[in-house]
Amino acid sequence: MIAMGAGNHGEQYALTFEVMRRLSLSSEEVWMHYHSMGGCLEAFEVGACLHGLVRLPAVDRDMIAHAVNELYDDICRGGRAPYSTELVDRPHDE
Repeated sequence: MIAMGAGNHGEQYALTFEVMRRLSLSSEEVWMHYHSMGGCLEAFEVGACLHGLVRLPAVDRDMIAHAVNELYDDICRGGRAPYSTELVDRPHDE
């Protein structure tokens, strides 16, 4: 279920949550879209992840970011949530 993530997970969570805030997306809306894409985390796990309370593997973080980005694309264009590979060269938390 919940595993230690690698890389800049804290920054990814914060930036993803910021995109959600700008769009007025709830954790539940993100979870529903994530789940429809085949995500296997429960709604409370996605919410905890988005609030930086748990560390997830990059694959789960990226799937959540992808769900946010697809919802974003439905609404507007620009400032998307980052995938873990986009943050690789940044010297932040591990």
